[in-house]
Amino acid sequence: MKFFDPYKMLGLAFTLVVLVLAAITLKFASYGPDSSDSHRVTQVLGGPFSLVATDGATVTPASWPGKLLLMTFGYRFCPDVCPTNLGRIARALDQLGDDANRIQPLFISVDPDRDTVATLRDYVALFHPRLLGLTGTPAQIADVTRTFRVYYRKVEGATPDTYSMDHDASLYITDDHGTLIKVFSHDVTEEQLANGLKALLAKLHP
Repeated sequence: MKFFDPYKMLGLAFTLVVLVLAAITLKFASYGPDSSDSHRVTQVLGGPFSLVATDGATVTPASWPGKLLLMTFGYRFCPDVCPTNLGRIARALDQLGDDANRIQPLFISVDPDRDTVATLRDYVALFHPRLLGLTGTPAQIADVTRTFRVYYRKVEGATPDTYSMDHDASLYITDDHGTLIKVFSHDVTEEQLANGLKALLAKLHP
């Protein structure tokens, strides 16, 4: 007579779990950076979008043919993260000299209710003359943040007008199709950012 062996069944269950986890790991590993090109990111994030620029024009990635797009997300009332990020971008662009003309810096608002075209135009002008602010309808902002999987969340304040926005502070580099090429973390230095952009320009647009 054969008896039920709980240890054998436990061993089989453990083996099955290991195999499933291995399959999941292999699947998601294919979404990481391409080992043949450390500057490119497999197209999991990124894509086309349509927003309104601070010059009043409706823009898509194709609005800047042949240029790399350097994008960051935030909002005009951000007390520290956004000014730090935009200042870092401005200084990195200045380090690039003429090569900076091959990059379009973009600040995409996650607060479309308060960041109008006019107020956003004045805000980005404080940091760099080539920096463009982008805004749109709440639906358009939801679409672009979903495309790049950017986290943002409204945090209620003492009054309806004093809310803040939690948001991702990474820097995203795309081509003129919106294809994501590289992501810089929020703590990248201006020297690292400038050197990274220079390397991308040399590799992608020699």
